[in-house]
Order: sequence, then structure tokens, then C-alpha cells
Amino acid sequence: MEKTDAEYKQAILIGAAPMGKEVCQLLSLLKWAGYENEVLEETAEMTKETSECHHKCSACAKACKENSLKKDVYVIAADGGLKFLLDHHMRPDFWIGDLDSLSEGDDELPTDFWNEINRIEHEKVPVEKDDTDMALAVAKAFELGYTDMMLYGGYGGARISHTLANIQLMHHYAKKGCNIRMMGDGIRMEILWRGCKRFSAAMTGDLSVICLSDKADMVKIQGLKYEYEGSLTSEVALGISNSFIGQDALIEVQDGALLLIYEKA
Repeated sequence: MEKTDAEYKQAILIGAAPMGKEVCQLLSLLKWAGYENEVLEETAEMTKETSECHHKCSACAKACKENSLKKDVYVIAADGGLKFLLDHHMRPDFWIGDLDSLSEGDDELPTDFWNEINRIEHEKVPVEKDDTDMALAVAKAFELGYTDMMLYGGYGGARISHTLANIQLMHHYAKKGCNIRMMGDGIRMEILWRGCKRFSAAMTGDLSVICLSDKADMVKIQGLKYEYEGSLTSEVALGISNSFIGQDALIEVQDGALLLIYEKA
């Protein structure tokens, strides 16, 4: 899709893990960015899953009605994330993976379908490789100059190993200056590395702060139910289950990395 030099620049990475309530938010974001339903021929008949978005929430209803200007948004499907987009009749800008979740040996998917998929810019990789499909997707976005990323379909599901690998991935790229937010079913995660994160009084729900470094020094937690100043270590879960209390808040760390986990009330 055609891009503009808009002030909004972001990569959206979509994996295969279940998204639950975040589906509606993701579809709203994609439609706002200009990814209207780009129906692949015969896709509606070939896909079996029904949409989890019923266009009833206010955000989604607004996005469906408005045809906003296209922003500088780049969508990458990481293997099974391609199926999610096709199920919702949308194309990514790029897909990467081994396609083990969309086997070319599936008799229900005709040759025309695979021909259409291959027209999308992509990189097909072997099943046996050193990096996960999501790691390759993040590397591609970074290579293209995107340092603000939203990761959907990377949390939860049957394989917790992939969730932990994605947290490790976020930690690695935080040191490169990237802000990656991983969206789950009512959960959002991001890494704070040698910096400060501010929150408005409108924030609600719980916030846990977990030290990823052996030690994080000069940590400051202000404006939450439990305030703290000092050091955190990876051996003690001191920052678990804090809460927003209707006032401006901040988390700061001057040396080390913190994992911030937001859980909606």
C-alpha cells in the first residue's frame, strides 16, 4: 500500500497466538491505518474461522465508519499471523515464516490461493532455523527503520516458550532504541531500559514491574498505590501487582531493564 510521510510511524507485527479481546483493537488499528478489507479471491470461502470482532465496541465501530488518511504503518505477518489477516480479508505488507501453519499440502487450499499469497512481498524460511518467525519479523521491521512496534499474537497460547522468547526479544531490541509493546488478551507488556515512563491519571488496572537485569539501580515508582525508590533484582518479585490510583504516575530506571506488565481491571 502507498505510504505517506505522516508523523505516525509504526510497525505492526502479527503472530499466531490467540489474541482474545485484542482482536477488535487490532482490526480497528489496521482499518485506521488504511488496511481496509482487501479481499483475496476466494479467501472468504477457503477460510474456516469466523471473525472474533462483531463491530459492537465504540472504537471498532468508529474505525469501520471512518476512512482515515493512511499513516506510515508497516504490517508484517509472522507465519501464522498471515492466516489471521487472510481470515479478515486483509493483506500484510510483508510476511515471513516457514508456513507450517498454512501447509502447501493442504488439499483445501487451491493453487490460485498460493499464487496470490506469493504475490505479497515475503521471505519464506526453513522450519529448522536459529531464530523464531517473530524474531525474523522484528529484525525486518528494524531493518526498514521502524523503532516503534506493536506485537500482536505473541503472547499466550499453548507454547509459553514463545511468550518468553518474545520478552527476551523485546529486551534485546530495547537496547537498540526500540519500543516494542506486546499485546495479549487484556495484557500489555513493554521493556523500560535506562529511561522513564510516564502515565496519565486516566490509566486504570494493575501494573507489575519485573527486573530483567541481574540488578536495576535507581528505580523510582511514583503515583501508584505502592511507591518505591531503590534497586530491584531479578531474584525478588518486589514490583508485582501495583495499581493505578487515578493520578499521574511514573516508572524510572537509570541502570538496568524492567519489564512492565499492564493488566486491565
